[in-house]
Amino acid sequence: MEHTVMPAIEALDRKDMEGACNLFRIALQVLLVRAVNSVILASDDMRDLLPKDDPLLKKCIDPMDALAWSTIKWARSSEDNTLQ
Repeated sequence: MEHTVMPAIEALDRKDMEGACNLFRIALQVLLVRAVNSVILASDDMRDLLPKDDPLLKKCIDPMDALAWSTIKWARSSEDNTLQ
């Protein structure tokens, strides 16, 4: 990832949107080939690199969504434990 994600972030910082998009796309493909089911994006900027209808973006999860789902799961498990 140091050869794709970090350069993608650096390209984004330089406002090289095409370079950042290409590197980010490669990074996602590498992760998916390595049997990753989904990727939590740590930055809105990264999510905005790809078009909304890009199939790779469908494999990505917004960090706030991940936090919300995790919180719901935790709350439900805590509720189940108090009922027992």
